Amino acid sequence: MFVHLRGVEIYKTIGFKDIALIYGDTEISYQKTARLINRIRHQEHGGTPSRTLHDCTEKEGREALSYIAQRAGCILKENGFTEDGICREIKLECIRKRPVTLPKQLVLKTVDQCCQAQDINVDAVLRNPVPYENPENSTEISIDDVNVKKQEEFRPGGIKSERGKRKYIHNTIAHVSKADAGKYVLNGPGTKNVLRFLTAFLLHNDLTGDRIQFFTDGHRVLNDSIFKRFSWHKNIGIILDWYHLEKKCKEQLSLALKGRFIRNEILDKLKPLLWYGLIDEAVNHLEAIDPDSIKKIETRDKLIEYLRRNKPHIPCYAVRKELGLCNSSAIGEKMNDLVVSSRQKHNGMSWSKAGSVGLATITAIKRNKENEKWFETKELNFKLAA
Repeated sequence: MFVHLRGVEIYKTIGFKDIALIYGDTEISYQKTARLINRIRHQEHGGTPSRTLHDCTEKEGREALSYIAQRAGCILKENGFTEDGICREIKLECIRKRPVTLPKQLVLKTVDQCCQAQDINVDAVLRNPVPYENPENSTEISIDDVNVKKQEEFRPGGIKSERGKRKYIHNTIAHVSKADAGKYVLNGPGTKNVLRFLTAFLLHNDLTGDRIQFFTDGHRVLNDSIFKRFSWHKNIGIILDWYHLEKKCKEQLSLALKGRFIRNEILDKLKPLLWYGLIDEAVNHLEAIDPDSIKKIETRDKLIEYLRRNKPHIPCYAVRKELGLCNSSAIGEKMNDLVVSSRQKHNGMSWSKAGSVGLATITAIKRNKENEKWFETKELNFKLAA
């Protein structure tokens, strides 16, 4: 009837886990949670120590992540994939090779209105390679990494490690959403694992017939990993988040040009071109900068190469905004904050890999509102939910 315990370990009830993990550890520190739960149970002396809460949370997170990995492996094998998520044979007749886009007349009308307002060439905007997908036939995925400080196992003489040599633990968070169907958060140690979970999740929820639209910060390794993992899916796209594109241009131009006044003058002309997805015009504008205004020409050239490399992922943000389509990976950034950063990135905090990933996994289960099912049955629905 009961699982095997070690030493003086006690059985944790569902109520205990609910208070300790969901209302405690995922919100506040283990020490504060220990004081809270001992006060509730009137065990202020000799009650549950904070280390017990830490071990309990880490164990639950490890078990949940193991369950997700095992279930993902079963789903992948049933659909002709290897357990690592590599496609061996296509059994998916429902995959569309072309995206279902918004009506052409609606797009042309919106493009015309946007271009007239800013005196932009309509034909140049229409040549942008990023399609205007229909939200009803697309699944939106925001994915990003979030890092926390790694706990040092050995620190000789109690001396802090040299600056720049600090090690970090990588959690990858993916937020999946579909109009009128719901949303779900996936967490795991590294991009490779989460993309594997994501593939299984899309298969399990019958989302492979949709356009899979990713929103990222433009990191080359992340984009390459997405295209490699989803090479079996022909209807896939990546959109570079506007905030990160603007930030990249500001940072690179600050390093490349002589002073903020010159930088701001260049930015004022560059940003509208990028907002309308006119990458060729933006590159020409950067190449035409007066050499006397340039401090580091290699940095400017690096920015030009960045824009050319990401051209297939830079849409006309202005038109997408008017059409009510997503332009940003902000929801993914917010999930990073809610699942990891708000709990694990306070001053002085450092974590073991098992502790960080385990706590983030329990927090993700809480965000998906599957904690009751997990504590009762040790199973997860693994389904989109409103």
